This record gives sequence, structure tokens and C-alpha cells, in this order.
Amino acid sequence: MRYLLFFVLLVFVGCNPIPKKDKHPDVPQLIELLKDESKFRKVTDMTGLSGLVFLNDDRILLKPDNSNSPLKIIDVNKNIIFEKIYNWEQPFYIDKQGNLYFNGKKFFYPDYGKQEDFKMMVIADSLHKKSEELKDLNDSLQMDALKKYEVEMLKPYGLKPCPYTIVNTERCDVFRVINQTLVVRQTDLFKSELDITKTEIPKFDDDVLIGWRNGKLPSLDYLAYYELKKQRFKCDDMTVPKTVTLKGKQYFFAPSLGLYQILF
Repeated sequence: MRYLLFFVLLVFVGCNPIPKKDKHPDVPQLIELLKDESKFRKVTDMTGLSGLVFLNDDRILLKPDNSNSPLKIIDVNKNIIFEKIYNWEQPFYIDKQGNLYFNGKKFFYPDYGKQEDFKMMVIADSLHKKSEELKDLNDSLQMDALKKYEVEMLKPYGLKPCPYTIVNTERCDVFRVINQTLVVRQTDLFKSELDITKTEIPKFDDDVLIGWRNGKLPSLDYLAYYELKKQRFKCDDMTVPKTVTLKGKQYFFAPSLGLYQILF
């Protein structure tokens, strides 16, 4: 323990973790700058949301942060195109064409009015259900029966059982439509094949350490300095602001702050 503490101390000293003053006190904080309606038009903040997913055209899917709220798809003018409660315990998939798969249905792009029933299989759930059916068998017989069941279950999809391992699990991940079935073999039940290009905003100066964040393990708190179209601003280095182009117009995006149209 003494050597561990000594090593941590050496690392801290080497990183020079002594807080410094803000190098640009005259530069506005991003959170305040976004309130300036002459510079930014808010499309959506992150209130009640866990994330944004950019779809085809100027569509944005708003992922709620709790299962009692509906997911929504809006355009950049805040018009609601689609709204529905979904079952968080089932997979949610967006294909490259913008079609949605959830609640056991396929919703067709562009207006999602057309829909059809769609088979979905979460492999872990199927194995768990089968295991419950076999619980009266001894461990050895149960394991053999479960292995045979998994082999037969995966055959129609061209898949084989995945080795049980705690490393390199990504090679076993499956989340795609196979033989008109949405097949899922991974922990995360949400996936989008659409990934619109986002551009990093350049910095005009190096980040500066201004303090410490409290928590179970204290962490360093850095202030980052950005410049967008000659407009300078500063924010926490974890904000990671970017720009995205929708319908030929430039928008500001940060996962923790939301989406804003740039007006300058």
C-alpha cells in the first residue's frame, strides 16, 4: 500500500495537478452563450432525455431517460413526426434506411405510418427461458441439453454458440436482421446503423486545470477553450462540443447539452 501511494503521488506530481486560474476570464461560458437567441436557436436540450440519434434527412430521435416517457422523432423545426412508448426490455434497432424495429414491429421510413409485425430474438433471453424449463435436471444433463438447444436455435441464422469469455466479447456480438428476424446477442439492446458525421470544433488554447471534481475517486477538472466561426467560448473538457450539418445548415451538438442551430 505504501508503494502504491508513493506511485500515485509521483504520477500526480508528474502531471502537475495544481489548479490554475482561468486563462481567459473574458471569454463566455458555453452554457451562457447558448442562451443568446441571436446566436443559437434551441432545437432540443437534454431535459428528460438520455441521448439523441440523428436519422436520415433532418430527423432526430429523442431517447427518453425513463421507460414511462415516449420516444419521439422530430425535425429541426421541432415538429413531432413520430411518438410512441416502447418496451425497454426488448431490442430497438434502426437500419441504414431509417426503418425502426421495436415492440415486435417494423416501422417504415419516412413517416413510420406503415408497420408490420416483426420477429425478434434476444439470444440471452431464449437461453434463460430454456434453462428455466430444464431446472429440474441435474447440472450435467441441464448443461448438455442447453448446449444442444443453443446449436439448433442458432442454425437458421448461420450462427454458432459463442465461447464463454470475459474478454474480446465484441467478436460474439450480433445485432442485425437475419432471415426476417432481428437477432440480438449482446448486452446493449439499442443499436442504430445511421451515424451522421460530426465535426470537432477547434480549440484556440490549451486546456487548463481549474480544480477537482468530487466523487468516490476525485478527478481533475479541466476548462477547454474553443472557437467557432470567430466566436470563442469555454466549457468543461468533458462536454466535447461538435457541429453537424442538417438540411444544409450547421448545428451545434453536445451530448450533455443538446442540439442548437448556429445563427452566426
